[in-house]
Order: sequence, then structure tokens, then C-alpha cells
Amino acid sequence: MPRPSLRSRTTKRKVVRTPGGRHVIHVVPKKHDYPKCAICGAPLHGFPKMTAKEERRGHRPPTRVYGGYLCHRCLRRGLKAAVRAMAA
Repeated sequence: MPRPSLRSRTTKRKVVRTPGGRHVIHVVPKKHDYPKCAICGAPLHGFPKMTAKEERRGHRPPTRVYGGYLCHRCLRRGLKAAVRAMAA
């Protein structure tokens, strides 16, 4: 019997044939949702849905300033506001 956290019916299961010829059930790990922009909450581009294990291995965010933290629209708005504040 699987541990209590895996007994939920929302967990996906996959039947796997072992080398010994038995059929066993493996629980498929869930993927987390896309990372979101810190300002507007829109999903960030360049990030796939990943399982917790894949997230720990790391994923390279976009190399621009605030890449992986802000979406391109909020970054553009913020940079424009900063330049306008410096000019005034």
C-alpha cells in the first residue's frame, strides 16, 4: 500500500512492467504551475511546467535584467518610469 500522501485519487498512476515480469503501479509526480510575474501575476515566458525534482536541478531564466522575476511588459514599464524620474 502506498504512503498516505499518495493515496489521493488526484495523483496520476502508471502501470510499469518490472524486469521480473510483474506489473506494479508507479505514482507520477505532479508538475508545478508556471512562475508568475511579481507585479501583474502573468505567467513568465521561457519557463516550462516542471516537477519539484526538475525545479531543484535548476532552469536558466532569461538573461535580461529581472529575467525570471518580471514579465517583459512590467519590466518595460518600470524602466520607462525610472528613466523619466531621472530626467525630471
